[in-house]
Amino acid sequence: MRNLRLVQENFGSISQIKLKESEVPIPNDNEVLLEVFSIGVSFADVLAYEGNYQDKPDLPFVAGLEVSGVVVAKGKAITSLDIGDEVIALTKWGGFSEYVTVDVNYVIKKSSNIPHSIASTIIINYGTSIYTIEDRLACEENCRVIILGASGGIGLACIELLKIKNAEITAVASSQDKLNECKKYGATNLILREPDKSLKQILRDNKVKKVDYIIDTIGGQETIDSLSFLNWEGSLVPMGFASGDISNIPANLILLKNISIVGVFWGPFARGNNNFNLHSISKINDYYDKGLLKIANPTKVKFENYLDAFKAIKERKSIGKLCLITEKYNQKKGRP
Repeated sequence: MRNLRLVQENFGSISQIKLKESEVPIPNDNEVLLEVFSIGVSFADVLAYEGNYQDKPDLPFVAGLEVSGVVVAKGKAITSLDIGDEVIALTKWGGFSEYVTVDVNYVIKKSSNIPHSIASTIIINYGTSIYTIEDRLACEENCRVIILGASGGIGLACIELLKIKNAEITAVASSQDKLNECKKYGATNLILREPDKSLKQILRDNKVKKVDYIIDTIGGQETIDSLSFLNWEGSLVPMGFASGDISNIPANLILLKNISIVGVFWGPFARGNNNFNLHSISKINDYYDKGLLKIANPTKVKFENYLDAFKAIKERKSIGKLCLITEKYNQKKGRP
């Protein structure tokens, strides 16, 4: 069997990535081998291929963190999964492949109601968002939240999960199309990020009320501008730096309003997160089956057209999530 993979042999431009054939891996005792149908694409993948991720992986390198597919082989220690099970998995890199082995602790069965394309895009965004909203912030019912960069994968996931708590959500995004997407998934107030004004002025002009939480995927000056709109004892959650700038937040602003800055780094990559599992994703299966979540349908890109997806992410032209679909996805009967 062939196993096509997206390989980077030298860190640098995403244009250097090569589509290469390799052997199908053999699972260890505590691993399963997945035939991959769909792979979620994230900003982290682009950073990793360029050599700009927090921890540089060894070369040659295959990115891809979240996949959906079918178990086709398993290690002899595996009792929780069977051959033929349709699953969602966190790969810890290597996901941009037609076949990949994964530690069983990072694999769960997929609800039969969730299409493979959607399933491959929920682990990072929804896992991180559930961890943020329910564990790190313990958001209460009817809370008020501003989301910066609200039309991205994390932003839309947070909107949906916060709506379950009847939150009032102010979504900030850079185009009307992006705001329309935010509205579709439950945002209450829509704020267009005009390029010729500061975020602080835009929020003031739109008479945005102070909020309990700010979820920030943008960084830079946007972070600092947003702090004026936090309530006393409110919380800022830095969840990404799509602007390319990491904020130098003035400590006096934190002191004067009793603001909390809540770090969120979810997953097995986080040092000290030694007992990580995919329990939170099981909640997503349940929420979806009960009709509490729509989950943004990702833009599907053929595996061999990977560069189109990576460029859309890098240039911030994408709305919501993207996924790469393999030939196996196309061959599956009844595919979405």
